[in-house]
Amino acid sequence: MIGTIGVLIAIAFLVVAIFKGLHPLIAALVSAIIAIVTNSAPLWETLIDGFGTGMSGFIKSWIIMFFLGATFGEFMSRSGFARAIAYKLVDIFGTKQGILVVTVATWILNYSGVSVFVIIFAIYPIALYVFQQSDIPRRIIPGVVNLGAGTLTMTMLPGTPALTNVIPTNYLGTDIYAAPILGIILAIVAAILGLTYLNWQVKQWKANGEHFSPGANDVIEPMTEESRKTLPNFLVAFIPVIIIFAGNLLFTRLGLNSSFAVCISLLLGILYIIFVSWNKMGNGSRLEGLNKGATSALFAIANTAAIVGFAGAVRGLGSFQNFISLATNLEFSPLLSAVLAMDIICAITASSSGGITIFMELLGQKFLDMGANPQHLHRLTAVAAGTLDSLPHAGPNATFMSVCGLTYKEGYFPVFVITCIIPLICQFLGLGLAALGIM
Repeated sequence: MIGTIGVLIAIAFLVVAIFKGLHPLIAALVSAIIAIVTNSAPLWETLIDGFGTGMSGFIKSWIIMFFLGATFGEFMSRSGFARAIAYKLVDIFGTKQGILVVTVATWILNYSGVSVFVIIFAIYPIALYVFQQSDIPRRIIPGVVNLGAGTLTMTMLPGTPALTNVIPTNYLGTDIYAAPILGIILAIVAAILGLTYLNWQVKQWKANGEHFSPGANDVIEPMTEESRKTLPNFLVAFIPVIIIFAGNLLFTRLGLNSSFAVCISLLLGILYIIFVSWNKMGNGSRLEGLNKGATSALFAIANTAAIVGFAGAVRGLGSFQNFISLATNLEFSPLLSAVLAMDIICAITASSSGGITIFMELLGQKFLDMGANPQHLHRLTAVAAGTLDSLPHAGPNATFMSVCGLTYKEGYFPVFVITCIIPLICQFLGLGLAALGIM
């Protein structure tokens, strides 16, 4: 009992400390120690084997993708490609629809296979130009990007290559298009609720005197008709996005690991930008772009990996099994029990992909045996995995705040609404639709 309470205290400390501005590494390390001590586990061994292994394992798996993602975003900005895309999207949707513009751009990249961890690097320069034109406070960017990448395409839309949607296929005998009608309905509802909320939030901020202002490290040229004449053609600028989409599709179809496929696609996109913009950027700018991409990647992945390290320490504690037992002993219908179990597991692990893996390994077959429809089980557990995984101690949040140069106090609340509240609404709506036989 003391161990279980200790884990809850550790999570609470982690959330509050990060929200108050304590560095994620310090917050995660202290939280891990609280959990370890209250569970009477060996301190040093658990820190090394749990915290250290979790942190190093994340860096090992993602460092190349973080570097390529950060470098891709840097060159998209330096080449003028980001501004060219921003101009065109503003032309299509209008200057008053900046939030919709960035959501659509994010959705395109994410549905092409770019990870939620990396997508902020590519979208951030586009969002800066669009929000400058629309005079939208910059601190809404994490919430907007999460609507396109962390809500709609990560768990709801059928066919998404996100790990949270792929993992259930290994256990349930389904494919990534499971329960397509149900998923599309939930995605539409989430999009409507998300866009409505984000526009309302910006309106409230503006009423309080907030407007767009660049971050300390942001360099943005004014968006004028004169500056537009110096930009590349929109189609030329959009080709890197097409390269990423087509490359990911092709390489995964050829049997490559999905992360490897995205890395190759990002590299091809970077090489294309360098080739087309060779005369414009110059050697000094190209070298600076590479160096800044590496620096940004290391900064972002270190913050994120620290949070993952905490989850690694907690998963090795005996009290974690108490949460698993709680999740497995819920006395409800199979689908409702599965969804609530997923909520609990992902809230503790702060990871949709990690949480759904644990769930499927321990409980997937059990719920099938209880009579849960595999299609419904796939889609609704995926949606549930993308709800409470996004509390402040979730890894992607640390990445988003680092890249945008925001504190949690400045930028987290819209993320909470978009990635926790709205998916919770959708998961219960999905349960009702499943009860009606919609698949």
